This record gives sequence, structure tokens and C-alpha cells, in this order.
Amino acid sequence: MMQEKIKKPLILTRQLYLLAGFILIFTVGYIVGSVVPGQNVSPKQFPVIHAMTSQADDSFAACTIPLAGGTEGFFILDFLTGDISGGVINPMTSTFGATFRHNVLNDLGFQPGQVKNPKFLLVAGQIEMRRGRTPMAPAVLYVTDGTSGTTAAYGIPFSSQRGAVGGVAVPLVLLDIAQPRGGESQ
Repeated sequence: MMQEKIKKPLILTRQLYLLAGFILIFTVGYIVGSVVPGQNVSPKQFPVIHAMTSQADDSFAACTIPLAGGTEGFFILDFLTGDISGGVINPMTSTFGATFRHNVLNDLGFQPGQVKNPKFLLVAGQIEMRRGRTPMAPAVLYVTDGTSGTTAAYGIPFSSQRGAVGGVAVPLVLLDIAQPRGGESQ
């Protein structure tokens, strides 16, 4: 009887060729990846996200807004008096440094002594302003009268160079007034 040829070496040879092919592809990919420009760049940083918040009850509305240089402003509107006040925490002292104050009643068309149970909305927005010599934060506060819809926009005098340094309360800057019920901007 004749011995049959054993086919095991042929199967073993195919496996070796397949393994050599994978090693060759991996090696070429590794070399190309290290030689091609721009492939060794670290992953991009995540974008910086700035959060603004607003909250209100029957007597007060409050909001936060990023200002400049990593600082954040906190503002509160007293419905009874119409006073909006705010501050910025000084990172060196952990106390309120820069402070802001303004009364919105006159800007929104209220007459002195005639305000009964007013309701307001207070929201913050971001905008890059180029305005004269007064440095402004890249932020704006919007105060809306809940009855008429009249909205006043206020700029925040603030610069990252001056920072959150304490001192006299700085007035907010009235930018514009919008009257949605048939009125025109002032």
C-alpha cells in the first residue's frame, strides 16, 4: 500500500503566510502613521462651555453670567424696589469684590409710587461690545416687565485687568429699551 500524502504542511504554510501578511500590514501602518505629518498631534481640547442660570420667585429674580477672565457675575433683581444689584467673587479673597447697582423702574416706564406688585424676568446673554472708553464685560442683562413686555438691556462695566476688586458699586449701563406692544426702541 502506498502511503498517502499528508496535507498538513500545506495548511500550516497558509497560516504562516496569513500571519506574515498581518505583521507586514501592521508594520507598514505603524511606519506611515509615525512619518506622515499631523498624525502625532494630541487630541483637541474640549470646548469651553459657559453656563448661565436664571431663577425667580414672587419677590426676586437672580441670574449668573460669565464675565471675563474666568470670573462670573451674580445679579439679583428686587421686584418691590426695582433695584438690580450684583457682584463678582474675588478669587484671591473669596469675597464679593466688584459690585454693581441700578434701579430699573424708570427705565421700564414705571412712575414713582405707582408700582403695585410688579413682576419681572431677568435673563443674561453674551455679546462682545466695543463701546467707548468704558471696558464692558462680554455680557448683557435683560430685564423684562412681566405686564407690558418692555425689556431693558444693560451692559456690565467690567474688565479682566481691573478684575473683581472691591470698591464703590458701579452702575450698570443702559444699552437700549424694547417695547414689543406697539412701542419703539428708545
